[in-house]
Amino acid sequence: MTRWVAPLTGALVIAALLAAGMPARAQAPGPALPEPAATLQAALHCPPNLGRSPLGPVLLVPGTGLSGPENWDWSYRPALEAEGFAVCTVDMAEYGMGDIQVSAGRIVHAVRTMHAATGQKVALIGYSQGGLDIRWALKYWPDIRPMVSDVIGLAPAHHGADSAAAICQAAGACAASIWQMVPGSRLIRAVNAGGETVAGIDYTNIYSRDDGVVVPPADRSSLKPAPGASAANIEVQSLCPASRLAHIGFPADGAVYALVRDALLRPGAGDAARVSSSVCGTFVPGVTAATAEAKAAELTNLATARIFAAPPLTAEPPLAAYAAGDAPAPTPRPPAAGEGAPPARDGMPGSALAVLAVLAGALLAAGGLAGRRRRQRPSSM
Repeated sequence: MTRWVAPLTGALVIAALLAAGMPARAQAPGPALPEPAATLQAALHCPPNLGRSPLGPVLLVPGTGLSGPENWDWSYRPALEAEGFAVCTVDMAEYGMGDIQVSAGRIVHAVRTMHAATGQKVALIGYSQGGLDIRWALKYWPDIRPMVSDVIGLAPAHHGADSAAAICQAAGACAASIWQMVPGSRLIRAVNAGGETVAGIDYTNIYSRDDGVVVPPADRSSLKPAPGASAANIEVQSLCPASRLAHIGFPADGAVYALVRDALLRPGAGDAARVSSSVCGTFVPGVTAATAEAKAAELTNLATARIFAAPPLTAEPPLAAYAAGDAPAPTPRPPAAGEGAPPARDGMPGSALAVLAVLAGALLAAGGLAGRRRRQRPSSM
């Protein structure tokens, strides 16, 4: 009977790996990371005792113009840690103003590091540009795919943002990542070529019809699931019809957090039907209305200053050799009118008006939070 021991043991090992969601054969690692190891490690912020946790590890990826701690340390990080998740944040290149292809390498390093430390699959949450950064990492570094359970986007720019076109056109130049978020850019076409999701990963995309920055919200934030993948595209107003949630309010909004929590704690993608409407008008656990208002103003000021202080480029950065074949056509220049650029009025170019509208909308959203000073109610989930 001893001749059966080795085959039986091998079968049990394979079964255990499959049950744990781990592949029996490793994926190819993808291209070399574009930054040195010391830079990659410095960009990752994890608790010193990172290890297995009851609910698994979560990586929080920030939006344009913000560091990981600026975006998350006052809201999602403490709230998720209190639930039992092991939470890390990561900084994108040049506060998210740099080349998205470089920023994605930091996510790859973070996932590998967290998976090695915990032995668990990592859930990825990206705000705004962060959702796009995550998908670039997953597409071109396939070895991390078996290490990831969920990809959750908060107002994600999966198909760019018309406001990015307006910003680039208004100045005639803009930062690397803003160019790359112009709808129709080579980066956008490359990341979406051949399918928008990866099999075996659950995708949840949460957007608001009143976003004002990633516009139009449903078109730019939604994903089509590939075979073997699950994807839910959830408009906040499907849960909270009266919500006027703007882009800057996502990191503090209680209904958005409840949808995220549903996606993290239940099998498959998130589902608004499983979330109680009692979360409407609330904030992330531990965040007060005063904190939400102050942070909205602070983050708006930080992001706006960094967007316009970043080194301006007159064209989109070239695609890396590993991705160039997925979008071979030249990059289109952002339109002077049309997507993201309203008609000229009172002698001011329409594109300049669009930029002012984006910034004004963000600032108004910050001030508008003052009107939402309702007592936070606990989720009934």
